[in-house]
Amino acid sequence: MNDGKLGFEDDLMLDVPAGGGRAVLQAISSHLAPCAQVPASLILDGLLAREALGSTGFGEGFALPHAFIPGLVTPAKVLVTLREPIEFNAPDDEPVDILLAVIWPHGQHEGFLQFLSKLCRVFRSKKLLAALRGVRSETEALNVLSAAVCTTSPSARSSVTASHGPLLR
Repeated sequence: MNDGKLGFEDDLMLDVPAGGGRAVLQAISSHLAPCAQVPASLILDGLLAREALGSTGFGEGFALPHAFIPGLVTPAKVLVTLREPIEFNAPDDEPVDILLAVIWPHGQHEGFLQFLSKLCRVFRSKKLLAALRGVRSETEALNVLSAAVCTTSPSARSSVTASHGPLLR
């Protein structure tokens, strides 16, 4: 569907208690497993293996953990806000309190880097990150995300929504 909204209706985890990077990735894996129809342990292993290659910390308190997952049929993602920031080896040495985790079918690399690039363009906005830090409900978060997609260039918005409808609506 291409109606200009980010498709996060079922993909939000707000005010998650931290406890460290592994604990957050574990919570993400447990959240994604039921809809992804792959074991949480497989997702966690993929995310941890990717982090072992180098931090997916983006800067400004944002991280984009991602991994290719064997057995996954459809890409999935979840936006997470943390109750307190955690160390995540970000390039600016700032702790992370907002994560957007993306899992992608192993062996289906087409479109993956382009998709991550589009997400980075949206989430590099300091204004968006600040607004997400202030949300107290899923409704508020969805409003902030919808406003963010409206400020993204129409070509970026349409190309992502056209090729990855289940992820961005």
